[in-house]
Amino acid sequence: MPKTNVGSPWEANFRSSIRTTPGLESWTVSNAGGKIQVRFRPSKGKAQAVRLPLLWEQGNVNRATLLINRAAKALLEGSTDSLTAAIAIAQGNSTTMRIGVNWEEVAEGLRDVLMNHRNEILAKTWSDNYEPYINEALRLINSGEATDGHTLLKNTLTKWAGKAPSRAACCIALRNLSDHAISRFGAAKSWQITALDIKELRGKPAKKRRKATLTDTELQFLIDGIANRNHRWANVLRILTLFGLRPIELQYLSPNTREDKSLGLWCSYEKTCGGSQTSQRQLEPCWLQDSDGALIKWTVIEQMHAGLLELPLGNDGEPRKLDGHYVETFLKRQLEWNQLKQICEDRGEWLRAYSFRDTFSLRCHRQKIELGAICAAMGHNLEAHARAYRWESQQTTAKAFASAAEPAGWQR
Repeated sequence: MPKTNVGSPWEANFRSSIRTTPGLESWTVSNAGGKIQVRFRPSKGKAQAVRLPLLWEQGNVNRATLLINRAAKALLEGSTDSLTAAIAIAQGNSTTMRIGVNWEEVAEGLRDVLMNHRNEILAKTWSDNYEPYINEALRLINSGEATDGHTLLKNTLTKWAGKAPSRAACCIALRNLSDHAISRFGAAKSWQITALDIKELRGKPAKKRRKATLTDTELQFLIDGIANRNHRWANVLRILTLFGLRPIELQYLSPNTREDKSLGLWCSYEKTCGGSQTSQRQLEPCWLQDSDGALIKWTVIEQMHAGLLELPLGNDGEPRKLDGHYVETFLKRQLEWNQLKQICEDRGEWLRAYSFRDTFSLRCHRQKIELGAICAAMGHNLEAHARAYRWESQQTTAKAFASAAEPAGWQR
């Protein structure tokens, strides 16, 4: 008689432990299409078999054994004579294997929380940073390829192998999804994705890129070139440059009169981040300088007060609702921007729409504006400024040390 292939040692031990456990003499387990299949042969009647929502893996042995014991108890007590019903009863009594969660509802609930309550993220943020990863996770759950948080994260991440930024975003999205499922929809605790899971599975983080800043000459080259083709978008870039705005803040500008009766601009945007909220603020211009050091004073403030500042229009002829996405999309099509992008790459820097804000920070420091005033004008605190924004460049660092080495009146 040919010898039966019992598989690896853990498989043989799993089968043996079920057969030899008191009360489970009529039970067997097997690998059925990669899932754990349970078979029960009662003393009277036909044998019954059910596939558990667990992969045939060593890590699922304990959970499967627990379910089988609970199902056997349900049958013995007469709660049911159906193996399928007994397994369902066992799952319903388990905090780690409870079924019945509608994951599509979980995802929709999370989207509502993030967009309308907790973070108030934009629809594009959801579609870029959450939706692709959550859709893949739902596919894996519905196909039975993921039955707990660890395998869900592990299997979802395979789609973004070698893409460190995407893998990091995937970890954030799926941890939010699993936490929401457990806290709001009664999902089993086994769906939790822990910090240890993320550390183990995410992989090597992407190398942090140095954010680009542009010189005054480079900004003039960019804006003047675009102004020759599209004066409306040139005005957008002048505003971003002059005030160091977040691109989304373009939607929240209004003319106002300052305390000294001069004309100014007010930003009503309030950003919620990390439990704190930035306040509305008076904008302060930091002017570019020409090659002789003279200030280049654009008239965007006066034009806005007079209602003459022309900004981009949408297809409906109404002013376009501007944000980082639209600014970035426009810039990617501009010859001057792509030339500057290559220059920045050559010096190891990452140029993006947010670079106008980083450049504003650096220009303010270069012009020796007091740090607290810079933070107030940019709408963030000192800690955020120190953590996230550019203070220096190679040129400003060299000049600062040269100045310190050559005090007034000192001769080499």
